[in-house]
Amino acid sequence: MLILQGGRDYQVTVADDLARWRDALADRPEVAIRIHLDANHLFFTGQGRSTPAEYARPGHVDDAVVDEIATWLTDGR
Repeated sequence: MLILQGGRDYQVTVADDLARWRDALADRPEVAIRIHLDANHLFFTGQGRSTPAEYARPGHVDDAVVDEIATWLTDGR
């Protein structure tokens, strides 16, 4: 299982929500958790604190996220 988290996500946060997932899945070595520090909830990159207005702007999922998913699908299972 691959779990990806945006470091700038204010809806599902690294400190609270991801910490719970890590605790719950700690005994599952097949689980990979990756944080993309500059990504928001939509995995769009940005700077500073993410806001709801950021979601209204068109964007693309960060290439690093796409690459990580592709690598995990081919190598990580």
